[in-house]
Formats: sequence, C-alpha cells, structure tokens
Amino acid sequence: MSLGTKVRRYREAKNWSQNDLVLRLDVTQGTISNIESDKSIPNSLLLNSIAKALEVDMNDLLSDANNIMTNSDFSDSAVAAVNQYNPTFNMQSPELMESILKNQEQIAKLIESRTSL
Repeated sequence: MSLGTKVRRYREAKNWSQNDLVLRLDVTQGTISNIESDKSIPNSLLLNSIAKALEVDMNDLLSDANNIMTNSDFSDSAVAAVNQYNPTFNMQSPELMESILKNQEQIAKLIESRTSL
C-alpha cells in the first residue's frame, strides 16, 4: 500500500476531510491531495507532522513490507520499493531521525535567511 493511500486511510479513519488535515498541518489542500494521490512525497518534516496529526507511527506510514513480501522470491520492484525509503529513514535509530529533522529545520532557516537578503 502506498504512502498516499495510507495517509488517506488514516485520515478517513478519523472521519477527517482533507481540509481538516490541512488546517492541522497548516499546508495547502493541494499538498495533501498530491500526497494522497502519490503525486508527491512529503519531506521528513511534513511526514513527521502528518504522523503526529494522525496519531500514527512513521513506521506505519513508510512500511510496505506486508504488501511486498508475499512470497519467497524478491522481485526487482519489491526490492526497489523497500529500498525507496532506506537511505532516508532508518527507523531503527530514533536518534538518527531526530538528527535528520533538526538538520532539515536548520537548512530551512538558512534558505529563509538567504532569500530575505
């Protein structure tokens, strides 16, 4: 199941509209629509915010193992699907995830300061 499908299902399980999630995250409706339709993948900061708003673990949003590992043969597409998030998210290390989030915040501040010059 794709990330977008999971976000939509968790949102619908809370009986929230896309607009309800938009208001909680302070993003545009187009952003949520694009994520749920798999037209875009949220950055780690937004993904973390989505997980918190929906009260789910990011592992639940990112994990696709249930659908990929259906038999003992690993197809190229299954391996690619698993590896899609591995370089970015190592869920075995909460410290690493926290470090990534802090780095992205610092990068965002740096970009913001550069654009305001």
